[in-house]
Amino acid sequence: MTTTAPPPARPTAIPGPPGHPLLGMANELRRDLLGTMLDGYRQYGDLVTYRIGPGWKWLGPPAVAVYHPDGVRQVLTNPQVFNRRTAGFETLTEMFGEGLLTSDGDLWKRQRRTLQPLFTPQRVAGYTDLMTAEAQRLARSTEADTVVDLHELMQVYALRVVGRALFSDEVDDVATELQRLVPLASDLSIARSMQIVRLPLAAPTVRNLRFTRASAALYAIMDRILARLADRVDTDNDDLLSRLRTARDPETGQPLSPQEIRDQALVFLLAGHETTAGALTFTLHLLGHHPDIQDRVAAGGPDLVRAALLEGMRLYPPAHSTERRAAVDTEILGRPIPAGSPVLVSPWVTHRRPDFWPDPERFDPDRFLGERDRQRPRYTYFPFGGGPRSCIGEHFALLEATVLLSTVLARYRVESLDPQPRVTPLITLRPAAPVRAVLHAR
Repeated sequence: MTTTAPPPARPTAIPGPPGHPLLGMANELRRDLLGTMLDGYRQYGDLVTYRIGPGWKWLGPPAVAVYHPDGVRQVLTNPQVFNRRTAGFETLTEMFGEGLLTSDGDLWKRQRRTLQPLFTPQRVAGYTDLMTAEAQRLARSTEADTVVDLHELMQVYALRVVGRALFSDEVDDVATELQRLVPLASDLSIARSMQIVRLPLAAPTVRNLRFTRASAALYAIMDRILARLADRVDTDNDDLLSRLRTARDPETGQPLSPQEIRDQALVFLLAGHETTAGALTFTLHLLGHHPDIQDRVAAGGPDLVRAALLEGMRLYPPAHSTERRAAVDTEILGRPIPAGSPVLVSPWVTHRRPDFWPDPERFDPDRFLGERDRQRPRYTYFPFGGGPRSCIGEHFALLEATVLLSTVLARYRVESLDPQPRVTPLITLRPAAPVRAVLHAR
């Protein structure tokens, strides 16, 4: 008589680092978010649990990070199951208002329907001349054979582009304030989101006062710009602000409220220049360390320029990680996820998986050309997110960045002076110090 052994029981507990008995992994994630997540993937695999706090049940379930592209697809394409009602997005709402970046549910659906026509590829293509003019302006004004900070140059370019596209006006007068406030607001937001117990902002703690002052300062900048442009409401300007004022929900005909316009304009101004400036900075830095690739890209036309940009964003994704919350009991990759669990996905980690990206730390734009690019599973690469909440500004950002790269590389040969740059993972990925380079005339 033969017997059949029962199948092995499926493991239920998702592994992860134990962390501190009281703080869990809070200190490690705060001190080195990207390194801690990458170490977690290398040690524990596709799904990793990170406990933040002492593990008491009343604090809720631990966070689960999802590093396999099949799991990323599950999280990003099922907003009814994985929503944005998270500590991180609640904090961003407190800082930046209820714009498209932070809203959720029916409010987000209405905003997305209303704003989507503003960012179609055809509409975005209408900004090509503006972007080209600003790229040429930067190239002409940069002195050859002198040391420059690539991040500073790219911030100038990206801010001028988004200022003209959004307001039909330059915003150079607020650049210095924004360069101080944006990283401060990001740092304060992340710190607040990672507090085990968050007091209401009305509580006059030192942290809360710094947070509310930073938010008020950002809105004060936006209000100054809007006040300056108030007399242009009835003009024929075709900028994004004018489009926001005339946009209507295609289902209900409802316009955006003045507060919604204010919130959307603030997010477009901040995210629209921060993410692109970072992507360009890191891509130019990488090209400056690979002169043979740089020469190929400079001579290779728009497809190769775009491939270099995409590879730069693979290694340095502007949106390095994001989070969701499980609205119901569910599963990811066959493992149970309790309702209420924070769920993290990280392009920084998934973009470095050697099973999908051989020799993952190597800069190789050819990954995004030909058959190699077409055969790669979708969610091995997601610098703009994915699913219904993918970044609405993707076409704008890619066009803006390829125009700048083409213009600069046609005029200059970039020589990077620093080794691999240190990065700061705030709301977006930023260099932790100036990214020095010399631009030599070709």
